[in-house]
Amino acid sequence: MSDIRNLCSDGFAIPDLGRSMDSIAFLSLKAALKSYFSTYRAMDYYGRELFENKLENSSYSSEYIEQYSETIIHFQHFFELICKDILREENELLVLNIDNNHEVLFKLVKGEEVQSEELVNIKTIEFDRTFNRLCELITKGKLNSNYSFFTDKNTKEALKELNIMRNRIWHRGIYVMKYKDLDLFIGKYILPIVKEIISLEKYSNLDRFWKYRQKELKIDPIDEIINACSKEHPSIDHIAFLKEIGRAAYHNPHSHGFGFMKDEVANRATRIAINEIPFEDKESYLINCPVCSTNSLVKYLESDGEIDEHGVYSSYWTWVNNVKCYCCSFELQSSGLKNPSEYGYDLPDFWYEEEF
Repeated sequence: MSDIRNLCSDGFAIPDLGRSMDSIAFLSLKAALKSYFSTYRAMDYYGRELFENKLENSSYSSEYIEQYSETIIHFQHFFELICKDILREENELLVLNIDNNHEVLFKLVKGEEVQSEELVNIKTIEFDRTFNRLCELITKGKLNSNYSFFTDKNTKEALKELNIMRNRIWHRGIYVMKYKDLDLFIGKYILPIVKEIISLEKYSNLDRFWKYRQKELKIDPIDEIINACSKEHPSIDHIAFLKEIGRAAYHNPHSHGFGFMKDEVANRATRIAINEIPFEDKESYLINCPVCSTNSLVKYLESDGEIDEHGVYSSYWTWVNNVKCYCCSFELQSSGLKNPSEYGYDLPDFWYEEEF
């Protein structure tokens, strides 16, 4: 055997870890959410232009294109694995493209035990065929009625469009949704399907594979994005605020460690934050972070003014340009964003302007 084949064959099967394929699906869900939440961070420089959908296509960053692609690919992979997992509940044959493997086909038809190694090189059917089969069996009453949400018109259309966009990325790599359209597609159509799936009893104990830490969170980004997108005129800046909450929640260091270790992480972050503030009244520029609940969110000021013909400022003003947490990395730019209270959250104001 060649060195290349030796390298590529020296692995392990997922079942050997005591994990099922559905847990792997939820790792894809995690990757999809992390990428989607990061799309604001990839474009935050443009602020108001972005939220008002006035940005030129040529201004989209390569980082946005990367995060968009990862979002679409991993959401599609999540749904494909879930649909196949549901079909496998009934019979492995429902998802296998097995025409040429006669021995394994015979065993499965006869109900004989098949080892996981025997299925490694057997391809499964593509998503279109999988999803159509799933919906048909649900409609005919052959599968549990708990899965009936898959046959809803919006669900069917959304997952088919998601698969088309995934194929555009996977096979040609030439199509990217605009920022606002991506928000509405994910928030209005994709995340509600995710909520239906994670509410199923068989998947309800898999949070550890995909979910951000919630203990310190003051706002749940998934629920709030769904709510924001259900309104007649969704606020794209509001959704951007929520996406940054979600992105930073995955970077919350309090997810690891316990007791004095967490205290030390928080204390260190607060010390770093305080050192970032150049003013004596440091407490006025320090906020408790809505993601990690650490006093390490710094308000950064910018200033400008008008100078008269004598070279003296006739007016002068300062404003908060951005906020940044030195514990979980939560960060917002002021451009186009409102204060949290204007979005309906009981949180301190981030943005203000003072004129002197």
